[in-house]
Amino acid sequence: MPTLLLAAGPDRIDWTKDSADMVWIPAGAFQMGDSKSEPQQWMASSRPVHRLELDGFYMDSHEVTVGQFKKFVQDGGYNYNRWDELEASGYAPTDEHPMIYVNWHDATAYANWTGKRLPTEAEWEYAARGGLEKSSYPWGDPVSHENANFVGIGGKDK
Repeated sequence: MPTLLLAAGPDRIDWTKDSADMVWIPAGAFQMGDSKSEPQQWMASSRPVHRLELDGFYMDSHEVTVGQFKKFVQDGGYNYNRWDELEASGYAPTDEHPMIYVNWHDATAYANWTGKRLPTEAEWEYAARGGLEKSSYPWGDPVSHENANFVGIGGKDK
């Protein structure tokens, strides 16, 4: 397993294997799920809203980059065959861009290679909420192009 290099203290670490900056997400409780959106079959697992308590955990502070994923494929001998799609997409033109066109198996293999794991659904939601309760989004409600890139572009996120 890779060693950890402590950076600015126990709340931030640099992970040796992939040079990822990781942040400490402190233990806490939150209301998991969605009570605001119209009932959709694909959202059924988010109901009912329920209280969860989580232990603290480390999580990467940034997405895995194309360059990090390339290193994993080269060093780890992983069979990844979607480079043409990635290149043709135009969304990841350099090694510094976030890696896209990965499935759960690719992501899990990458995490295993680094000596880490993927966050659970509850950990992901807890971290994404950033301590906010009773809001659908970090800025509150509702969603708009000023705060999110959806159905095309047009707001702050170009």
